[in-house]
Amino acid sequence: MSTKTHWKKLQNPKYLGAYALEEGRDIILTIRRIKQDEVIGPEGKKEICSVCYFMENVKPMILNTTNSKAIAKLFGSNYVEDWIGKPIQIGVETVRAYGDIVDALRVRPFHPQVGEIPTVCADCGASIEAAGKLTPVETAAYTHKKYGRPLCARCATAEAEKRKEAELGDSASTSASSLDAALAGETAAE
Repeated sequence: MSTKTHWKKLQNPKYLGAYALEEGRDIILTIRRIKQDEVIGPEGKKEICSVCYFMENVKPMILNTTNSKAIAKLFGSNYVEDWIGKPIQIGVETVRAYGDIVDALRVRPFHPQVGEIPTVCADCGASIEAAGKLTPVETAAYTHKKYGRPLCARCATAEAEKRKEAELGDSASTSASSLDAALAGETAAE
């Protein structure tokens, strides 16, 4: 069976659309931030829209009222700050819009299952492979719990090193401050 290409994929739109999902397949993405952006519609009309950015390496999604309400209900909060870092499952539904029947992205009204943590690295977009004795799904779940996002082994190692350096930097600056204070005390005593 050959894979077919939706014509909208060739236009490289700036935002995630229903055409980006494989037929019959949902995706699970983790909310990184939501902000207001100026969006240019197909006829060139500009409007300000809520846009959801994800931790995974995918295009952002314009949040219409239907999807915003679904997320608010899913997480029990109308405040977008409470949605940050939370996973959502997105699928395609056929809807009536603008006098036509079209495919639209819809946030599913349920929490993704733990085993459904995406196996795509949030930092580099690569597929997460098995690491040590962990399967790809277990690796994604482990790194999601430890670092707040699913990471491949290479990016998890880089994140661990970055955090260790930050920790060492904090203790080094604390030691330097103590040394500075000690030296200041000696100077004052002389």
